Amino acid sequence: MVFRLRLEDCVDRFDKLRLAVLSGPAGIGKTTLLARWHTIAGNRGMAAGWMSLHRSGHDYGHFLNDLGNALEPVAPGFAGHLRAMQAPALSAALPALLSGLDRTGKTAVLFLDDYEAVSDPAIHRDVNLLLSALPRQVTLAVASRVEPPFPLARLRACGGLLELQASDLRFTLDEARYYLTRVQALDLTEDQVRDVTRKTEGRISGLQMAVLTRRLMTGERDALPEAHHRAGGWLGHLDTGPCGDLPGRADQEMVLRGFAAVMVGYAAGAAGDLEAAMAQCRDAIEISGKVLETLQPEPGKQAPQAADGLHHREIQILRLVSEGLRNRQIGERLRISEDTVKWYLKRLFAKLYVTTRTSAVARGRELGLLP
Repeated sequence: MVFRLRLEDCVDRFDKLRLAVLSGPAGIGKTTLLARWHTIAGNRGMAAGWMSLHRSGHDYGHFLNDLGNALEPVAPGFAGHLRAMQAPALSAALPALLSGLDRTGKTAVLFLDDYEAVSDPAIHRDVNLLLSALPRQVTLAVASRVEPPFPLARLRACGGLLELQASDLRFTLDEARYYLTRVQALDLTEDQVRDVTRKTEGRISGLQMAVLTRRLMTGERDALPEAHHRAGGWLGHLDTGPCGDLPGRADQEMVLRGFAAVMVGYAAGAAGDLEAAMAQCRDAIEISGKVLETLQPEPGKQAPQAADGLHHREIQILRLVSEGLRNRQIGERLRISEDTVKWYLKRLFAKLYVTTRTSAVARGRELGLLP
């Protein structure tokens, strides 16, 4: 995880804001930052509700149901009140919502993701109603690919608006360097880091694709067990010789671009958003093509290895185990699933000839892998 304090510290201003808007194209990191804000707000004792509009943005009834559930942490009992109404409508339920907010007395934030998916005018009307009617201790935080139809000029004038656009959300060179070389442990030169940051325009989706591209180019198939499961047919093209040699340049480019499209398209398609899936597939193909030349490994250079043949991801997990993190926490830190963490731990224990986390940490210190 990259802690981007210049963006995360915006949470400190929520008690003075009516609205925070994150806007920019797909893959720029809007949802990632919104989710990080949600976590920080909860850790600081704020009441925080979350709602994604990519499914309910075109259906008012679905929207009201999701809104009630999202507001439950902010105004307990409101969801039940909405469900009990014969003809649910936010305008009629607003007194109950305000009463619930008064009872909690907490600073509260309602996070609305994928707002560009809203096509029902009634939903725009209700969100504007929330903006005008909610008490001062409640802030709306909205992520959208396009500027939402809110009274932004008025909110700017009164100082109640925070706006972050694509230029604010892009990774700086320092942030990209930390992500590529520290979080993902890639062995890159400073020139490569600069070139990848420029070619991906600092977009987190582009940097993630660069990491995937690099690992495929260095033959790190076992570094991506989940990806291998999803698109084993593409990865099979990488094993063209008895020693697992990489294919020729033209074939390699085809495999990488195809793999990128399959993986990113699967992720977007799983959410049921075909348009986003197609857009991200095209984006993935373009990005993987751009970074191929920059990330080409030196001839004969293998993926980073450590003492006793440990993979760099195994070392990352070993270090987090030594800090006392559990599998779920390790997965959150490295942005991989808990099952993937377990898979790496099983390999790690076998390579270190240990059977417990404590003995793995002790063995890691003996090998000089841990301080």
